[in-house]
Amino acid sequence: MEEISIDEFHKLDIRVGRVVECEKVEKSRNLLKIIVDLGEEKKQIISSISNYYTPEEMMGKQLIILNNLEPAKFMGLESQGMLLAVEDDNGVSLLKPDREMAPGTRVH
Repeated sequence: MEEISIDEFHKLDIRVGRVVECEKVEKSRNLLKIIVDLGEEKKQIISSISNYYTPEEMMGKQLIILNNLEPAKFMGLESQGMLLAVEDDNGVSLLKPDREMAPGTRVH
């Protein structure tokens, strides 16, 4: 991958969010519609993780969110950010803080 400058990194708005609503997207194979509380705002994120997490498992989770990603549409639903995760042969693991943080806290 191409290296980026520290100035380019600072353009990323990465924040802690808390899942306050989550449901499977009807007629999709693996999409979840997730509402994330970011402190001063809530955002809808559409993520292809339902093969790894149920809506019930997602509720209340604190996650790391890329907050300033250009919106995109999935099955007619707008996604206003991205959950950060890692994936290997064992599946997907969502990134999260190792202790409770206030929703909206910025990642540095």
